[in-house]
Amino acid sequence: MPRVFVIPGHGAGDPGACAHGYSEAERVRALASRMKAQGGDAVMLSDFGRNYYADNGIMSLSLPAGTQIVELHMDSGPASARGGHVIINGRYAPDAYDRAIAEFLGWFMPGRAKTLVGRTDLANSNRAAARGYSYRLVECGFISNAGDLGRFSSDIDALAAGILAAFGIGEGGAAMATAEEVWRYTYGDSDNCFNALHYASREILRRDDPTGRGYELTTHEHVKWIAAEQAAQKERLERIEAKLDALSEGAKTE
Repeated sequence: MPRVFVIPGHGAGDPGACAHGYSEAERVRALASRMKAQGGDAVMLSDFGRNYYADNGIMSLSLPAGTQIVELHMDSGPASARGGHVIINGRYAPDAYDRAIAEFLGWFMPGRAKTLVGRTDLANSNRAAARGYSYRLVECGFISNAGDLGRFSSDIDALAAGILAAFGIGEGGAAMATAEEVWRYTYGDSDNCFNALHYASREILRRDDPTGRGYELTTHEHVKWIAAEQAAQKERLERIEAKLDALSEGAKTE
């Protein structure tokens, strides 16, 4: 389980986007505080009094190896625009954490056609890459959308927990099925299957691709393949049983 360094966007006099009586800077700092309360020592908070974009703060960080940076923001736009998404450095492929957060936001705060996008023009993303830090910017819905803002504020603990669960932190993370557990998944193991589908990382589990589709299987895809194979096997067994029953009935009439 990695440690997470949380940077709430804007601040130091910059409120960010404002709507419905709230400022982006205040909201994302409230979210960061809830993440710290839930994550404990696994979560490190940036200095809330700073604006890490304006003062180039990432370049002066000294974080332990493997620390994951999460920068929190909210979007603004037309009142009808809604949904959360994750932005990563477009020069790199998304990792398991990026994909897990994006999937969670797509469920928790839907509305975006794409919940995971790459960009190469964001200063903090490029600064983090230059320092060798793993970074993603999380847009937690539109502050300009009353529904998104209401969900953010009323379910802020669930939002914090969902982001942390992507890193294996908190209750969701504690229940997360590991790759080894998913590999041992057997028919009827419903708890493990549920955890795998909803909380498992998107790390590559199999490179031999038993589906024959010709690409690597993530944990999620492997569990779905297992379920499909088991359903097909059940159908084959039912057909065999039907044939055996028919043969048995035929033998009785001879």
